[in-house]
Amino acid sequence: MHLQNLDQSPYTTSFNFHKMDYYPIEHVLAVATIHPFYQPTIQFPPDSDQIHEAISSSSSGLSSPTARSLTSVPLTHKKDLYQTIQRLGSDRDPRNNYRRSSYISVTGGGSGGVPMMFATDGRENRNQRSTAGRLIQACGVIEANDWVLTVHSSGALYRSLDLVTEMLENAGASVLCAGHLMSHANLVKLCVAHRVNVVCGDSSQILQFALHVAGLPPATRDALCINKVIYTSEPLVRAQRRYLTSVLGPVSICSLFASAESGPWAVMNLTLTGDVADDAADFIFDSRAMCVEVLPLSAVNEDQPQSAIAREIHALPDGEKGAIILTSLQRLRNPLVRYVTGDVGSLHPLPAAAIASIPDEIAPRLRILRLQGRDQRFSFKWQGEYFEFHFLEDFFQQREDLGVLQWQILLRDNEYSHAQECEVRLLRGRRVAEASPPAFSDSELVQLLKKVFCVSPLDQSLFGVTFVVNDTGFERSATGNKVLRFVNRSTVSQ
Repeated sequence: MHLQNLDQSPYTTSFNFHKMDYYPIEHVLAVATIHPFYQPTIQFPPDSDQIHEAISSSSSGLSSPTARSLTSVPLTHKKDLYQTIQRLGSDRDPRNNYRRSSYISVTGGGSGGVPMMFATDGRENRNQRSTAGRLIQACGVIEANDWVLTVHSSGALYRSLDLVTEMLENAGASVLCAGHLMSHANLVKLCVAHRVNVVCGDSSQILQFALHVAGLPPATRDALCINKVIYTSEPLVRAQRRYLTSVLGPVSICSLFASAESGPWAVMNLTLTGDVADDAADFIFDSRAMCVEVLPLSAVNEDQPQSAIAREIHALPDGEKGAIILTSLQRLRNPLVRYVTGDVGSLHPLPAAAIASIPDEIAPRLRILRLQGRDQRFSFKWQGEYFEFHFLEDFFQQREDLGVLQWQILLRDNEYSHAQECEVRLLRGRRVAEASPPAFSDSELVQLLKKVFCVSPLDQSLFGVTFVVNDTGFERSATGNKVLRFVNRSTVSQ
C-alpha cells in the first residue's frame, strides 16, 4: 500500500510553509493584505500559491501594499473577526480555504460573549504545540520525571484537555488525563497510587480539588506528594494561591497562557520570576513566536475611527500598563495581526535570576508580559448605583479575613415586580484543621456586603448572598466551562 508523504498535502502544492517554527513579520503582514480577516472585499483566504506569491513580493520589495510596517496596520477587534469567521465557517464553496485542513478551536466565552470558532492550519497548530512544549521545558515548568494529572474539561467543542496534554508531553512530562468527570475521591487515589507530583487544570478545578483535600484526614493528605500546580484559563489570584499552599504545602505555582485566536504562547513560573506585588502574573514568552504591543487604553476604543487612532498611537515603554495587542509569528495561513485581546498588562525584560536558569540559546529571545487581567473599563448599575469591577475585585481579593476564594454577581428581573435583583454568590475556603478560620462568619459577611452594595431597607428584598459549597454553584460559560464573574439576565436598562 502506498502512503502519501505527510509533507505533501493537497493544500501545500508549490510552497510548504509548515516547516517553519516562526515566520518573519513581513511575511505575516503580506498574507494579511490578501486575507478576508483584514480585507473585507476579499471573499476567501489565499491558497498556497497565493501565499507564496505574496511573501515573495514582500521579500523582494516589489509590492508596495505589502511592504508596510506593523504600526501602519489597523487594530483588529474580536467583533470584526467574528463576523468574517461566521461567514467563512459556514460557506462550503470549494474555493473557501478557511474550512480546509484546519484545527478548530473555540473561544472559552469566559467574558460572557458569543464563542468564536477560530481555524488554524493543522500543521501550524502542531508546530506551535511543539515549540510551546520546548518553552515549557526551558522555563522549568516541566522537569524530568514529572507525573501530571490534568483535570481539564473536554467535550462540547472545548479543547483544553488535548491541548495541554500534548504540550506537556512535548515538554517531557508523563500525563494522566483524568478530565473533569472523575470524582475528587478517585483523583486523590490516583495521585497516591501513581505518585503524581503535578496537578493541572483550570483555576476553579484546582481550587475545588484543594477544597476536597482540605477535608481529608491528615494521614491521607500526607500521602500526597504534589509539589507543583499548573493552572490555566482563569486567574489564580494571590488569596487563592495562598489557600493552595495552606492545603497542599509549599507547591510551585505555574501557568500556561493560550487562547483560541493566538494558540499557546506563554508560560508562568513563579520560581523563576518571583511573585509580583499584586494579583498580576508574569508570563514568559518568546519574541520570535509572538509580537506583543502594549498600547494606551484610549487606542483600543472601537468607537473611535481607525484613521484618528493611527495618527495618535504609540506603543508604551517597558513597565507602563496598557492594552495588550498580539501579532502571531506562528500563524501564516490565517494570520492574527494586531489583535486586541481585551487584556491589560505591561512588558518587562527577563529578570537576571531567570536568565541564569534558562538555556543560553533561548534566553536572549525571552521577555516578560505582566498580565493584569481583563480590561475592566466598565461597571454595572443596580438600584441607581454604579459598581466598578476593579473595586469589587480589590474588595474580595485583598480582604484575606473574608476567606472568599471565588465570587460571582448575577442580575435578573424579579418574577413578579420585574425590578432588578442582585445576587452575590461566594465560595469560601474550607478550613484545614491547623489553619485559622475566616474572621467573618457568613452572617457578618452578608451584613458587610449590604454596606458595600448600598442596600437600603427598601432594597433588601432585591439583594441576596448565596454561599455555594463548590464551584457547581456558579454560572459558567458554555464552551470553556469558566466561572463567569458577571451574569446579566436582566432586561432593565443599564
